[in-house]
Amino acid sequence: MSHFSCQALFKKIDGQLQEVIITTQSGALLIVSKNENEQMVYLPSNSMDTILCFGREIDENQQIGTLDLDNPETKIKVTFYIGLNDISKLKFQMRGRQIFMASSSYVVLGKLASGIKLIQTPSRILVEKKASFLLKDQQSHNRLAQLKQETDMLRLLKDQPHKNIILLEEIVTDYKSVSIILEYCQGGDLLKLLYQKSTQIDIPRLMFNLLSGLKHLHNLEIVHRDIKLQNILFKDSQNVDTLKIADFGFSCKKSQIQYINPRCGTPGYTAPEVFSQDGLYDEKIDIYSSGIVFYNILTFKNPFGNSQNISDLIKLNISGNYNEAHLETTKMNNPLAYDLLTKMLQKESQNRPSVHECLSHPYFKNYVKGDFIEEMISKCRKQQNNKKKLSLKRNKK
Repeated sequence: MSHFSCQALFKKIDGQLQEVIITTQSGALLIVSKNENEQMVYLPSNSMDTILCFGREIDENQQIGTLDLDNPETKIKVTFYIGLNDISKLKFQMRGRQIFMASSSYVVLGKLASGIKLIQTPSRILVEKKASFLLKDQQSHNRLAQLKQETDMLRLLKDQPHKNIILLEEIVTDYKSVSIILEYCQGGDLLKLLYQKSTQIDIPRLMFNLLSGLKHLHNLEIVHRDIKLQNILFKDSQNVDTLKIADFGFSCKKSQIQYINPRCGTPGYTAPEVFSQDGLYDEKIDIYSSGIVFYNILTFKNPFGNSQNISDLIKLNISGNYNEAHLETTKMNNPLAYDLLTKMLQKESQNRPSVHECLSHPYFKNYVKGDFIEEMISKCRKQQNNKKKLSLKRNKK
């Protein structure tokens, strides 16, 4: 449900109540006066200026609660009175698309990393990534910029989700900081999975899921720019189909590459062209980084060694001269995997395959058919639903 509309009341300065219509469309919020049809409020779906605070219950008998719209910059705050049932539906429509006031019902279960916590909500366990508005040091400034960028990308993906991409649940603030609330992947990351050598990994299936998620991003003109073991998560460590691409702090639209932090990523995973002086590159940097991940899981080694000296690591990374010796077993026992990997790790981006070409590689011959069937079933269901809707409209007429 991407569209919702309900009636509400607005208390004017003179104390009189005015009837209004609240409408949501793909995350945007529009409020107009019912009688005069005059626009009172419009919040685009990417708004970060106005905070939505839901649900002060003011009349239990009439089942009425409130929606407060608060703009801290202009210091304008308005209140609307809405039926509790409509508040619930409105909140569902706005989740992850508008910024909410942080809930006091969250319980912190533990710290996962700097600025990242595991939280318990009334219904489930989620992950909170937080950045402060108040701290002025460079690290805090960078964290806030990355969180805002991640929020922009995950909002786009909220309306066009994919099973292999992390889901944004909510964006919340307490005026001092902003947080994004994400689904929790209790299976951990791929680095952790590789350390558990007792776990049998279906490598072709894992890479197929990773590249399927990337295909969705690239179709939407989104470049991730930081694919690595730690940013590949699992809902279930025993099931590679639950893979989720996470951490979109460096991601951007393809058209934004030159303008938003062009030299980014993680040394050892970054494509060589990212380090070039002109900083010109495209989505194929994600193919290179995915190739490094592929190398990691095939060999349990790092392609550029284990040097702790970042400068030395970057030099090797720029050269593109990965360690071939670790691939001898793969070359002998799994020539298709070796062929795909060496194509993905081509130093020159124009020689690298696109994500579509990777997924069409013979290495995935057992998976492409299944994925195609799944796509066809999905399309058939959509067509059936559209026919049902058309039939209902005709019956109404």
